Parts: sequence; structure tokens; C-alpha cells
Amino acid sequence: MPSPAPIILNVNDDLASRYVTSRVLSLAGFQVLEAGTGSETLTLANESTDLVILDVRLPDMSGLEVCRRLKASPRTRNALVLHLSAQAVGAADRAQGLEHGADAYLVAPVDPEELVAQVHALLRLRRAEREVRVLSDQVQQQRRLLDLAMSAAADPIALYDGDGLLIFANQAVAASRGSHHVHVPGRSMDALRQQDPQLEPYAKALEAARRTGQVQRGQVTLSSDHGPRHFEYTMSPAAGPTGAVEAVIATGRDITELRNAEDFREQFLGILGHDLRNPLNALSMSAQQLQRQGEMTDRQKVFTERILTSADRMERMIRQLLDFARARLGAGLPVVRSRCDLFDVVRGAVEESRASHPHREVMLDVRGDGRGAWDADRLEQVVGNLVSNALKFSPPESPVRLSAEGLEQEAVLRVHNLGTPIPPEQLPHLFAAWRRAGRSDREQGVSAGLGLGLYITEQIVRAHGGSVQVSSTETRGTTFTVRLPRG
Repeated sequence: MPSPAPIILNVNDDLASRYVTSRVLSLAGFQVLEAGTGSETLTLANESTDLVILDVRLPDMSGLEVCRRLKASPRTRNALVLHLSAQAVGAADRAQGLEHGADAYLVAPVDPEELVAQVHALLRLRRAEREVRVLSDQVQQQRRLLDLAMSAAADPIALYDGDGLLIFANQAVAASRGSHHVHVPGRSMDALRQQDPQLEPYAKALEAARRTGQVQRGQVTLSSDHGPRHFEYTMSPAAGPTGAVEAVIATGRDITELRNAEDFREQFLGILGHDLRNPLNALSMSAQQLQRQGEMTDRQKVFTERILTSADRMERMIRQLLDFARARLGAGLPVVRSRCDLFDVVRGAVEESRASHPHREVMLDVRGDGRGAWDADRLEQVVGNLVSNALKFSPPESPVRLSAEGLEQEAVLRVHNLGTPIPPEQLPHLFAAWRRAGRSDREQGVSAGLGLGLYITEQIVRAHGGSVQVSSTETRGTTFTVRLPRG
């Protein structure tokens, strides 16, 4: 169904001039209403009015005053105003009109083509401003939901900026310690440590998270109104586009009591991440589309960039919460089976990796029949995790090789890379959610998402009734082998 034509209110006390302007606009496809006085204009204009073409000199009041009232009224403040005058034609007149709120100023007589082009440009501006306004409202709503959800969380949650300044602490932080509570937003970690020396190990962990960009975990004993309490904490740093840590979210768990509260917390965080991520993705894509369309004013560009920046920041926070929840749940990941081709999934992952790593060689060999009853989206995660892992931990000049083979009862996927092998003592713990073993040299400088990625990979494969194994030696390199029954 086509959109209705924009509504334009043409205001001019000169009948001949008003007729000519209305005729030009009508032929251009606009709905045109007419008014001859300022008071009539204020009566006719409403929420549906897209543009008011307003003569500066009217018999009952100045067009400048009419413009001011239109912009001040909640009913008409979003209507665009184009001053069109044959008498107030000086630079000072034009400047005064714009200062009173007009969006554009033309001197009559004006060429019909120029008038129509100017009207189209202003209406594009109005549509863009509306879209930006809607997107901004959505960002604020999502931010409110995130703040509300974090504030209502059962366990302590604190958020620090890149300098270690506390910017958020939920109610559970204060409730866990009562009158001993010192976590007040606006205080630095040094100030908190001076007020409560028991926070020393916690403060050191925060500093390590900020400095290294690595997840930090530990335990601390703190005083409370109910005596000493023992807390287990996780600090998850979030890096910005430059790689510098911009925020650290700290989540705590009282391991003295209430151990059973863990399941509720993890389910809650999982729902939080899922429900907020989808609208945020749509929000980011819409803002990016606005940027690609071009023809935006500096003001619109600022609004659009602000939306993208806020959405990116929220996405990083949600990703930290969601990763933490998935690592702890341990109930397996759901799969939705349908007929699909594993080879197509693998080819897509290879093409994506080649595009994102143009200087790396990614080789693929397929044999047999790759069709089966699997969850294609989940298999994309498996292949993506393994290929990303192989690229990350192999020399830049070495190839990453994938082979997919369709056997009679199953399909087999192998991902191979050269480079430093995985230490033998790490192999039994490689697919654990949070490995207890010490980190190897292979993992230095890599985000803690590695353990989570392999954990999720195994959970997906298991949900398909399959298995995933790894072999790693100095001479043969590292190979992950996934076996998937056809279902």
C-alpha cells in the first residue's frame, strides 16, 4: 500500500501567489491546504502537517511569530517551516527567519523546480529526524530495561569504567554487606580500598582485568552485618574498538550461603542476554542503513553515531553477561533439526573466514554426501568456532585445512592447523566451561572466550548425538574432529 502524499500548508495572503505555489505543489504530488492569515494557519496546522510554506508578512501577525508558535506547540513542533517571501528578502531577514525556528528560507519569485526540490529535501530531513527519534527512543528503552534488570539482579553486580571508577552497583551489592557497604558510584577503586582494606585482593583483580583485558576470578572474605561472608567473583573486561579496556563488569556470589540461588541467577542472565540482543541488532542495522543512505545533516550524523556508539556499548555488556551465563548453565544447548547440507555450512564458514582474513589461506576438501537432519544455525557456530580457533593459534603463513566427508551413517568434519601444540595436560580440560588447569603459553593474550567457544562447540555436537575430539602434536599440528550422525 503506497504511503499517503505529504501534507503541505501553503500560507500567503496574496491570492495569486498562493494559487501559483499551490498549483506547483499539487502537480508535484503533494496534498496542499491553504491559509491566508496567521490565525488561520495556527488553526489548520496539526500533527499530520508535514510542511508549512509561510509568508513572512501576513495581515494579522508576523510570519515569524506564527513560526515561533508552531515550533512551541506540542501539536505542531515537528512540522517543518519554509519561509517564502517577496518582500523580506535581505540577508538580515533570512537570518531572522531562521533564528525564529524556520527550517529554510526562499525569496520569491522562486523557480518551480527549485521550490519542489527544496520541499523534497526538507521532507527527507523530516523523515530522517523521525527515524532517528524512533531509534533514539528504542535505545533509551533498551538502556532502561538493562539498568532495571541489572538493578534487580539477585547477586552483586558492579560496573567500572576503564579507569577503575565505580559507575554502577546494584542493590545486591549493598544488601550483601549492610552497614559495611562502601560501593558507592563515583568512587575510585583506590578510595574503596582505603575505606575497606579487606577489598585488597578484589582491587588487585580489578587492576589485572583492566591491565590485561583478561577475565579475572577469585574469592574474598568481607565483613557484613551477619559476620564474615565469603564471596566468589568474576571480573569481565570489555574492550573498545582500539582494544583498550573501556569497562569491567564484576559479578559476585555469596558462597557462604544461598548456593541454590546460582541456578536462578544464570537463567536470569541468559534470558536477559537473549531478549536484549535481538532488538539491539535491529537497532544497529537501522542506524547503519541511515548512514549508508547519506544526505544527512551534521546534526543527524551526530544522532546516528550516538545511537551506534550506545548500541555497541550495550552489546558488549550483554555479551559479557551472556557468555558468563552460558558457561555456567551446563544444561546443554537446544537444537532444532531440519534437512540441511553440512557441506554448505562449511563452505559458508570458509568464505566468511577468507573474507575476514584475506591474508590467510583456508583450504577445503569435501567428499561424499553432506546432507542430514541437523540444526544448520548451530552447526555454523561449531564450524565458525573451530575455524576461528585454528586461525588464531596457527602461524600467519601456514594454511588452515578443513575436510568434510559424508559417510554412510555419519558426516565427519576435520579442522587442522599447524603451530604450537596444545600441552598434553590441557587436553582433558579443553572442552570444560571454566578450565581449572593453568593457562598455557598458547593462550597468552587471548580473551577468555576460547574456553567458552570450545565448551559451546562440544555442547552443540553432543546435542546432535555426535562427538568432538582433538589431537595435537608438534609434528602433525592440531586437528579437531567432529562426528555427526545423520539423524
